[in-house]
Amino acid sequence: MAAANSLFSPAFLRDFQIFRIRPTTVPLAAWLLVSAALAWATPGVQAAEILPHKAIYTLHNREAVGDNDSLSADGMLIFEWMDTCDGWQVNQRAKLRLVGDQGETDFEWRQITWEAKDGRSYRYQSQEFQDGQKGEQRQGEVSLDDKGVAQLTMAAPEHNQSALPAGILLPTAHSMRLLKAATTGETYVSADVFDGTVSDKPMQIGAAIAPSPSQAPDQAKEFPPLAHVASHVIDLAFYLKDGDPAGLPDFEQSMRLYDNGVIGHMSFPFAGVDMIGDLVKLDAVPPGKCKAATVSP
Repeated sequence: MAAANSLFSPAFLRDFQIFRIRPTTVPLAAWLLVSAALAWATPGVQAAEILPHKAIYTLHNREAVGDNDSLSADGMLIFEWMDTCDGWQVNQRAKLRLVGDQGETDFEWRQITWEAKDGRSYRYQSQEFQDGQKGEQRQGEVSLDDKGVAQLTMAAPEHNQSALPAGILLPTAHSMRLLKAATTGETYVSADVFDGTVSDKPMQIGAAIAPSPSQAPDQAKEFPPLAHVASHVIDLAFYLKDGDPAGLPDFEQSMRLYDNGVIGHMSFPFAGVDMIGDLVKLDAVPPGKCKAATVSP
């Protein structure tokens, strides 16, 4: 998210925390990190049976906390996870309206990524908007050479090339790692993940997985692709900075993750408010043509 790609892109969650301090100068970025179980070092590992799908979520605050009862937030997230035969393409688009003591602000964020199933290449592009004005844009590509060394080539916000640390996971590979962990009974997974939407450095993501699968009968009844599919509640903690003396994450997210890769529900703190993402529409996406996708939003 964009964890599992969380299932939500880390940049979007990061900006929620920034808004809390600087509500008029937020660059909106990634938020969903849903993924699948392929570590870079072991690209031949078989992934869980992923359901290519398009999901729509409504975003809203559940309740106000403390002195921030004047803040409200609402919006929508559209998430698509598509099988392009040789890779996974993820399209994300989010809109969020924030209303508080300092007025109203509208954010929009778009991202497209493509990740090879063999774990050897990854492309990303994201664009942020605030009140209709373009904000930060990030674009780049990761590739592995014949020796397995990962190389990042950035096109935006600046042209740059650098080597990435050994042992990192790409977003979809991380999500599949979470899916595999959930189905095999693991209760905690820690990984260094690179997705490019927050920084040109990897981030550490810790995932606490509920030990037993849980059921959401109302959701299974409303969305046929979720019927008879187990799900797990996963709490994610994202660490962007090294050596935080307090050991606190930069942002957090909780979600219900189904074994087919669909996120049924999500929650995260934002500016003192408990934010909720409710699944309102879910459609299976048929397999696309066997051609790597482009990454232009």
